[in-house]
Amino acid sequence: MGKTVGTLQLLIGCCKTTSESDCCQNDTDDISKLPAPPPHQLKEYGYKELADVTGGFSRDYLLGEGGFGEVYEATLDGEKVAIKKLKIVKLENKLEESEFLTCVNHPNIVKMIGLCREGSNRVLVLEFVPNKTLTYHLHDEKNKTLDWPTRMKIALESANGLLYLHQDRKIIHRDMKADNILLDNNFNAKVADFSLSNFFPDSDNVGHITSIYRGTNVYADTEFGDKQKVCCALDVYAFGVILLELISGRKPTQNNTTIIEWAKSRIGRVLNDNDCKSLVDPKLKDYNKEEMMRMIHCAAASVYKLSSFRPKIKQIIEVLEGNKLAKEIMDRQDIFALLGQTPQNVEIKEYDFRQLAMATNYFSNANLLGEGAFGQTYIATLDGENVVIKRLKRTSSENTLQEMNYLGFARHPNLVKVIGHCSDGSNRLLVLEFVPNNALTYHLYETPKSLDWSERMKIAIHSAKGLEYLHDHCTPQIIHGNLTPNNIFVDNNFEPKMADFGLSIFFTDDNITHIKSDRRAQIYVDFSYKHENDRRGGSEKADVYSFGVILLELITGRGRSVDQRRTILRWSKDRIGQALDNSEFTDLVDSRLQEYDLDEMLRMISCAAASVYKSSRFRPKMKQIVQVLEGSMPWSIVWRENDKTFLTE
Repeated sequence: MGKTVGTLQLLIGCCKTTSESDCCQNDTDDISKLPAPPPHQLKEYGYKELADVTGGFSRDYLLGEGGFGEVYEATLDGEKVAIKKLKIVKLENKLEESEFLTCVNHPNIVKMIGLCREGSNRVLVLEFVPNKTLTYHLHDEKNKTLDWPTRMKIALESANGLLYLHQDRKIIHRDMKADNILLDNNFNAKVADFSLSNFFPDSDNVGHITSIYRGTNVYADTEFGDKQKVCCALDVYAFGVILLELISGRKPTQNNTTIIEWAKSRIGRVLNDNDCKSLVDPKLKDYNKEEMMRMIHCAAASVYKLSSFRPKIKQIIEVLEGNKLAKEIMDRQDIFALLGQTPQNVEIKEYDFRQLAMATNYFSNANLLGEGAFGQTYIATLDGENVVIKRLKRTSSENTLQEMNYLGFARHPNLVKVIGHCSDGSNRLLVLEFVPNNALTYHLYETPKSLDWSERMKIAIHSAKGLEYLHDHCTPQIIHGNLTPNNIFVDNNFEPKMADFGLSIFFTDDNITHIKSDRRAQIYVDFSYKHENDRRGGSEKADVYSFGVILLELITGRGRSVDQRRTILRWSKDRIGQALDNSEFTDLVDSRLQEYDLDEMLRMISCAAASVYKSSRFRPKMKQIVQVLEGSMPWSIVWRENDKTFLTE
């Protein structure tokens, strides 16, 4: 029989989590001013006692297995319990880290009854919740569909459990997901596994919880990359994914597409048109539309907004309950961003020439970042922020100010943001967002650490989305006109951002002939575009061609010229035919890539081949390329069996 351990000093354990993040500091008063939870007696069990009641931790008793350990059903002291046998854990601060969970007492949180901390064994005895997980009830096809009132109830109760952790106990869950929302026989929701990551060293945390390698953890906030920042916003992001599951009935990953990618444009259309059909679970025959719209707003604000602008869980509850307007957490400009449309109320600052000259130390070479086809770029500090100032070469546009303003209206996560401009006499300058982690060229060719496949795929998909936005969602259409790896920057999370888009409209054809004559840039130029050109400086099909060359570089890791006689285009031609016919990639794929997804590789190769080797008339649009790269369309959409004739021309 387990012995009782008092709860003295348990609140100290609760407070320990606050040192890891200050994200909840403004939610409540200091935790020492909060009333202590009702007395909660914790039992301590011997390892053999827990082994005996689970048949020696037999799989016959196993309920499930997750990143932290295995969960077994058992009977202790005449009651059903869940016994969680943790994986190997660190032994420092074992009192606080084993017992701080016991200060939690809330109807929507799974209660901890006792524990074992014998030698290197750590086992938790938890309240038994009989009706399985939210994942089981949403995604097991044998189950009766959860009706809308039940889904709304689960959302609110889970949110209230999370609010209690954040606001009252200053605990970050760190592993919110539908698997960790348990349901009783009345479908009351209880949040489980909160902050069990405290038991594990950092390396295990990354491996079991926060790793987004190959997109295996859809609930991990992509803004933070592989090492998830411990903050309330992390839990809110994961809760937003759960809301998407409740809304759509869709699994976190389905048909090689995450629910986040699948839902994005649909949510934009729903919030813009107030029509839920394309997003809502087709099995839901009846639902309260007003409640549905509130939940959709909460999901969108939680998942698609940057962490610094994300609502807190308290605000989400207020919107779900109808006590706060949805537009307070998801405004019109946020909806434009989801749609990939140009908001017309973006403020573009106007600077005078002297102000920008002073910021760059009068265009000193010490501030020079580089020189491209359209001008020089300098690093500077304006309004307390690092920015890039691009000084354009002498332009010929008669409506330069208007066109500069229009480029500033283009807003997309994968475009370098135009902050401001200067049109002073014959001086034309743009003030741009600073992206800290260098250009794609650097990461492909100039650093010893090679990009892994997941990074290359991410760069390809998101660059394609940025280009699709310019082509299909800007009115009038914006042509990039000079797409090269030098103009694709990657941030610290390897999220790509395209620069120099649309600058070709400032120049006549004569002004940009140096691009065509520069051997380094020639490889990206489609020399057939003049015959179909309907805008100065390029065409949509010419951009697709340039993007195809970049895909070839991501696939092969080879520079513009493979050797003195052959460009990457000539070198890849025969090898691509072999890859598409026989799935034989050895001679084509970058030898530094130790592993890659075969299906994803085929999709990228087919997009590259269709973009580069097909004549402009048959070249795919960027929307099709995005769909194929994401896996929502088969690669045969852009490259059919008879298209191999293009490789022999």
